[in-house]
Amino acid sequence: MLAINRIALVSFHFAEYIVNLALALSEKANVLLILYQDNVNDELGADWLNKTQKPGLEIVILTRPRRSVRSTIKNANQLIKAIQQFAPDVIHYQEGPQDSLMLSLPFLTKIPSLLTIHDPKPHSGQDAKELSRFTFFRMIMRRTVDVAITHGNIMATELTNMYPRLGNKVWSIAHGPLGAGFDGTVALRPEGCRLLFFGRIHAYKGLVYFIESVITLRDKGYPVIGVVAGQGTDLEPHRQRMTDAGCFEIIDKYIAAEDIPGLFLDSLITVLPYTDGTQSGVAAMALSFGRPVVASEVGSIPELVRAGINGLLVPPRDTDQLTLALESIITDNTLWQDLANGALSLKYGELSWRAIADQTLLAYEAAMQIKSAA
Repeated sequence: MLAINRIALVSFHFAEYIVNLALALSEKANVLLILYQDNVNDELGADWLNKTQKPGLEIVILTRPRRSVRSTIKNANQLIKAIQQFAPDVIHYQEGPQDSLMLSLPFLTKIPSLLTIHDPKPHSGQDAKELSRFTFFRMIMRRTVDVAITHGNIMATELTNMYPRLGNKVWSIAHGPLGAGFDGTVALRPEGCRLLFFGRIHAYKGLVYFIESVITLRDKGYPVIGVVAGQGTDLEPHRQRMTDAGCFEIIDKYIAAEDIPGLFLDSLITVLPYTDGTQSGVAAMALSFGRPVVASEVGSIPELVRAGINGLLVPPRDTDQLTLALESIITDNTLWQDLANGALSLKYGELSWRAIADQTLLAYEAAMQIKSAA
């Protein structure tokens, strides 16, 4: 077994994910965590740093560069200097193409590297409209790292098909729970019957199917309220339908970190009627707050939403099956309790950040072996 004493984590996106991973890894090794200020403040709140101080964890906070060559070069220099001074055994990047990151890569090639790829292919709709240079950046990083990590076996297979060079260098490691504010081990059923649709609202999230299911349940006599929380291009086309129905609460804004616990804990079920997808940070949040999930069986979501364990799965674009699944949980308190407690069991067990850190350390060893053999 190779000794891994120093780990550099670089993430200009997915701040909450990488902070949780860094905290868990810092129990095993010295960790350097490099973040963008705006991203981490958005995802964790302005006081996040006070909650993250820990022996073995060094944090470097960068300011996102302005749209100028000078600020981009300055940012790249800061990144290179921080990593070289820390002298890590491995560098672990979270995929999120940035000009300054690409400028830094040629100066760090001797260090074994890993890349967590949250979405092998862009989601349909808005996510697919990416600047061409960022598409090129993704390709470069995926071709040059020693090991790639995805959040599910289906995604790992998809990535390998896209980049045969990666071959057996792709590791499937689960997505850990997201969201702070609930540390209980037993879930308590909330009052009311609020169904939560949360996050970026783009076409692939399937808002239309959520709306029709909520309206159908209301017509059947259930006192459901559909809570639609977030912003995105698919909200406006459906706003009037929700307003006319009179059984929706629309929270049309970016949801601040401090508002997230209340949304999940006040909701009976989290609903993910995706038409396509890979994995889901929303499902990871539901896990953290002990909330059952009803989700479409797409991508690697079934590896996080376990049928009969912490949620129910339905075919995508199937309003009837979505409605039946929601109805079964609404009407069966025992089922709700079993799924909610199942979520917490996964949170503190198989899908805990400590368990994920242990698996990630094995991937680091593989990257070091690959680099040494090159």
